Amino acid sequence: MNNTGNIWSVSRLTGEIKRLLEEGLPPIWLEGEISNYKVHTSGHHYFTLKDVGAQVPAVMWRTRPEPAFNLRDGLKVRVYGRVVVWEQGGRYQFDVYQVLPAGLGALQAAFEALKNKLAAEGLFSVSRKRPLPRFPNVIGIITSRTGAAIHDLAWGFANRFPPAKLYLVPVAVQGETAAREIAAAIALFNSLNLVDVLIIGRGGGALEDLWAFNEEIVVRAVVNSVVPVVSAVGHEVDVTLSDLAADVRAPTPTAAAAIVVPDRKELLEALQLSRYRLTRALERTLKNWRERIKSLSTGYGFRRAVGRVTEERMRLSALGQRIETAVKYRTERYRQRLDNQRERLRALSPTAVLERGYCLARRRDDSLARSAAELAPGEDLTLHFSCDRAKVEVLEIFLNAE
Repeated sequence: MNNTGNIWSVSRLTGEIKRLLEEGLPPIWLEGEISNYKVHTSGHHYFTLKDVGAQVPAVMWRTRPEPAFNLRDGLKVRVYGRVVVWEQGGRYQFDVYQVLPAGLGALQAAFEALKNKLAAEGLFSVSRKRPLPRFPNVIGIITSRTGAAIHDLAWGFANRFPPAKLYLVPVAVQGETAAREIAAAIALFNSLNLVDVLIIGRGGGALEDLWAFNEEIVVRAVVNSVVPVVSAVGHEVDVTLSDLAADVRAPTPTAAAAIVVPDRKELLEALQLSRYRLTRALERTLKNWRERIKSLSTGYGFRRAVGRVTEERMRLSALGQRIETAVKYRTERYRQRLDNQRERLRALSPTAVLERGYCLARRRDDSLARSAAELAPGEDLTLHFSCDRAKVEVLEIFLNAE
């Protein structure tokens, strides 16, 4: 007899199924053929993923990275994501994080399609690429914290140009979030205005492994970067769209260090060679000038020049004496003229008149009394003599007196 004492609700059952599926199954890659594909007005992608034995509904939300090719019915793809349960509908579906064509041929076709599209926009044009700084002080690196690329780069910079400062923004270099993280890291470095050049990259791998560097979001971030970008993805034979968009492509992460900074040993050798060449050039120049001076000093022209200098010195000396005599003569003439003018002025001076026994009579308001008619009895006057003064009072006025 069935035990009816422990009865589950539908919600409880669905919730338990959701927990078992979502917690028990990690994110996985799934391969199948697309059918019933449609794009909702909201931008979400809905389709069924099937093979010969089964099918599973799938959804790719509009917030996920857009694939580099057009999805359609009948297309075989590989999708990365996880199983989720829609409790209200009582069914499960596959939540797609990333979608790639299945098979190398299909993936290569998607690569070529996106390459042609971006090339038509001029994103790979050589004319828009910029030269790298000759001696960068600060270098930004965008790669995995634990991958081989960061170790190769750190070793390369330490051996070639230790003064350079390195800043790392660690990102995923493959998987669902890789493209968004790489693009965000490029934008972050540009906003900080901290570095002189950027290096993005990772170690080698299959085309699927390098696909994040073929994503349109990464390519456009590289193109829009104000800071020059060096792309160092995979091995020399691996070419990604980020390589084509970058200002400079390095065949490997190790080679990126050799491209971005000079070799310290080579710089020292070049400096020593330049110093040697400069020293030799100066020695040759000084030797040539010494020989020229010696030749000139023993030649007729130089001896004649010495004689000319002596002659000119004597001529200048005689001229100086003539000038001195002329100045003395003119000075004496001007002194005599000045003395004559001084005597004439002295004769016309009121002081000289006063010295001959005359005086000036001034009223209280300091006005000059010019005749007796201007005066009144009892008025006070000041008499100015040549060297002194006297106060007087008018007692009586005589007009027309003889």
